[in-house]
Amino acid sequence: MAERFYFDIENGKESIRDEEGVEADGLEEALTEARSVIRELADELAAADPDEAWTIVVRDASGLSVGRLPIKK
Repeated sequence: MAERFYFDIENGKESIRDEEGVEADGLEEALTEARSVIRELADELAAADPDEAWTIVVRDASGLSVGRLPIKK
């Protein structure tokens, strides 16, 4: 059964909360999707501020943080 996961983006000073989320058949599939998001965002965030370290925080439907992935090129 599919679950909803959310990908918040943060850098220690700012947090961009994902209000929409994605449907996935479990945590592993959600992490795979998060890695796809990283590939899409890495260049954009690095161009904006190459010294800033961003992270995707994966939350489950209850709001619990279930994974953290660094956003790197």
